[in-house]
Amino acid sequence: MARIADDSDFEALKRLVDNHDGWTLELSKSDTEVYTRPVPGCNFNMVKIHTEFADVTADIVFDVLHDPDYRKVWDSHMLASEEIGILNVNNDVGYYASGVVLTPTDTIKTFDSTLEPGGL
Repeated sequence: MARIADDSDFEALKRLVDNHDGWTLELSKSDTEVYTRPVPGCNFNMVKIHTEFADVTADIVFDVLHDPDYRKVWDSHMLASEEIGILNVNNDVGYYASGVVLTPTDTIKTFDSTLEPGGL
């Protein structure tokens, strides 16, 4: 069951950034590392991607990733995006659909997801 994120959830999320206990490093390339970790009670893994941008702040990265209008500029895989509703000033729910070309057959596989980004 989902719930609205609060300040304690945001603090826990920030602790996940530098704490790699229980995470498996899946990829390390240049300045980017991709980690996975099982989620208790779920059949999928949590994914954490860590990279550093020398001239971009974390606030700017967050805004770029969560701005639905600007995402159309940089996300070439996005097919559709829509705000479903606002839960409070820091939490909303959105719909995102993407299409990825899978080689070698060049077929397009679509992915639909609902997102609850939080910005406390």
